[in-house]
Amino acid sequence: MDRTPDGGRAVMGAVGSCLFRSCIGVLGVCLVLVTAFWIWAATAPGRNEDEARAGMRAAADAHKERLARAAADGRLTDAELAAVFPRGGPSRGLLAVERKADSVRLTVGLTGTGPGFLLASATYVDGCYVFDVTPERGGGARVTARESSAGTCVGLTRVALPTPTATPSAER
Repeated sequence: MDRTPDGGRAVMGAVGSCLFRSCIGVLGVCLVLVTAFWIWAATAPGRNEDEARAGMRAAADAHKERLARAAADGRLTDAELAAVFPRGGPSRGLLAVERKADSVRLTVGLTGTGPGFLLASATYVDGCYVFDVTPERGGGARVTARESSAGTCVGLTRVALPTPTATPSAER
């Protein structure tokens, strides 16, 4: 019976040391997880805004294609514009129409929507786009779109275009 007078202390010291190391390991893992969550949470609004801007650019491209189809007959009427930019759509009816000899310049305020973050249901971004529509000889139209500064759309007001079902008149 070999018993050492401090044998109990040696066992308790080994158990205490193992318990201490385990607690330090768990705290280290928790620190890594909290740090990763904090980084994810801090960068989420930027990612959501980027996604909303990408959606807004996609909407601008879709409007560009619709404008080209509407102007394919060589003219772009107010009724056709109302069909492309409805009041309830991404432009919210905010646009300015400048008609020149053969071209039409549209300045349009668009809104993009992205995913929300934490308690917000969605992320919204506003942008300003300028569309230049130039009918080409022989049919068709050339449409260019570019994003403009937010100051360009500051003075836009809701335009009351006729409903898309109205018969197009000789407006130009």
